Amino acid sequence: MIALTKLLGYLLLPTGLLWLGLLWAAVWAFRRRSRGLGAWLVLLFLGFTLAGNLQLGHLLMAQLESSIPQFPADGAPLDALFVLGGGTDVASQGSPLLKSSGDRVLEAARLWHAGRVKRLVASGTSDDDRRGRRDLGLETRAIWMDLGIPTEAIQVIEEPCLTTRDEIKAYTRLQAREGWHRVGLLSSAWHLPRALALARRNGLDVIPIPSDRRGRIPKVQLWHLVPQQEGFQNTQLACWEVLGRWVGR
Repeated sequence: MIALTKLLGYLLLPTGLLWLGLLWAAVWAFRRRSRGLGAWLVLLFLGFTLAGNLQLGHLLMAQLESSIPQFPADGAPLDALFVLGGGTDVASQGSPLLKSSGDRVLEAARLWHAGRVKRLVASGTSDDDRRGRRDLGLETRAIWMDLGIPTEAIQVIEEPCLTTRDEIKAYTRLQAREGWHRVGLLSSAWHLPRALALARRNGLDVIPIPSDRRGRIPKVQLWHLVPQQEGFQNTQLACWEVLGRWVGR
């Protein structure tokens, strides 16, 4: 009963109504003997179904994350930990807060408090806010300080870094300048394969430290037949990572 109720609820949401609309349109086209139109509508229906499928979205993320091992629970501390931007946002009053990928910010703080990292390095710039350019590194630093990390243990990349490639280049210059030997690169596990490819291309030797793993495939439920937000989000993120790696960004 619960499964049927949830299925009905998802079907009544905008995505579910659009999904049903595509199916109805395909049936209508075939009944009108418009086979060409019907075939295109079937392809659209299947593509929409797959793009929003929850299991497929998690599977794609799992494929990206599978090459990234967990950071060992013990060992010598890192000289520095580079934390890619993208884990923060700002509230309406301007104070920084964590967004969906903010696990990287908390993981970095946890590692510092555990004595696994000597210095935290934050970076990133965003032009997405209508109020103007945001410094993601400063936002990350503010959250770290709220979590009890002293200012002297934090370094912020001052130059604007609008892409992951910009951040990797800035990290490469910083490591050479500071003379650090063991450095880590922390980001979402599904983003690290692209970031590591950029690091290798720039001669930056880093230890990958994953966070925000999303590849755990959920148990199949009846309402998962309907395309939904999480499926679209994971599918799009996975495709974006592959595309970004192809173009070298």
